[in-house]
Amino acid sequence: MDVGTMNEAEAPPPDEAASDVRHRNANTLQLLATLARMRGQKAVEAEQRRMMIWMAESIGALGALERQRTPSGLAFSTYLQEMAQVWRRRPGGGGISVSVEAAPILVRDQTAPTLALIVNELVANALQHGASDSGAVVNVRLVQDGESLRLVVEDEGPGPPLGIVEERFGLWLVRSLAAQIRGIVEVGPGQVRGFRASLRFPPGA
Repeated sequence: MDVGTMNEAEAPPPDEAASDVRHRNANTLQLLATLARMRGQKAVEAEQRRMMIWMAESIGALGALERQRTPSGLAFSTYLQEMAQVWRRRPGGGGISVSVEAAPILVRDQTAPTLALIVNELVANALQHGASDSGAVVNVRLVQDGESLRLVVEDEGPGPPLGIVEERFGLWLVRSLAAQIRGIVEVGPGQVRGFRASLRFPPGA
């Protein structure tokens, strides 16, 4: 079975040495995230502060991913559940719920970090621009779609005019990252309202 589609329950348990390395890597990345956040909080210029906080969140997302490493890949559905707690606590996310629906899929080492950065960016955009009302929900889904995997992030906000989506939502970054895993990004209105971003990519990317 391709490692990209292996069920998390089928993964062999990590040995003690590998577990130690995984935790050290996660702790190092979390330390770097903390340093970036501290520098951002001290920044005088608003743009510099914003970029440092963005960098801290991206590094932190990679640190959280390290804790889900197994000998056969990374347990991405467990990662998404853990990150949902982090996303809910972010500034601007007050009163907004993050719902995760993810198949228990292991994602390859080469793919998982890029996928983590993509979903982190899409959720951050949804919290900032989309689901602005208290009680709104940002839905995150990772499902098997035929021979591919599909990641969907959908908010319940008013939804921007599609003509300004690329600029306002920074989707140029998401598209650039998606190209690294041979993914295809589609954007548009949500099923009811709001904004929906979908990434379809091969499990063996």
